[in-house]
Amino acid sequence: MRTAQVDFCFPVLGFTTDSDIWGLPDFDALTTCGPRTLKEGLQVGMELIDSEGRRWVVRSVRRTGRAGSLLSLLLPLGPAQSRIEHELEPLAPTSLAEVQARVCEGMKSHPDFWCEDDERDTVLPARLAEVNATATIAGIHEVLGLDSFHAY
Repeated sequence: MRTAQVDFCFPVLGFTTDSDIWGLPDFDALTTCGPRTLKEGLQVGMELIDSEGRRWVVRSVRRTGRAGSLLSLLLPLGPAQSRIEHELEPLAPTSLAEVQARVCEGMKSHPDFWCEDDERDTVLPARLAEVNATATIAGIHEVLGLDSFHAY
């Protein structure tokens, strides 16, 4: 199935194959990316989990055109944006506890994304506790302020 065929409940969390965590607050963020994402295939194999716990794995990504307004094309302030479409394979739904555990594992895998080296004993445990205290999957996106693929 393609991205447009899914009625996602946003925000959506994206877990790339290198255990990085991405936040996709809306359909535009899900279907827009910078050049590195396409060139390096950053989203291929990524697992998407929507706010209801429904899951999909990205089997392929296809550029469908340019993204952005005419003004952003005339006055570029960052990398050129592409509109993309995913080929998705549905997976079994997951629970909030499973998503929290997965997010925490991703944060532990990339602690430098979440704090400075000298803060690993103080800041990282506090951030992990914030994730575990969320009452919803959407709450994880809210407390972490996750990045999307626009700049990459």
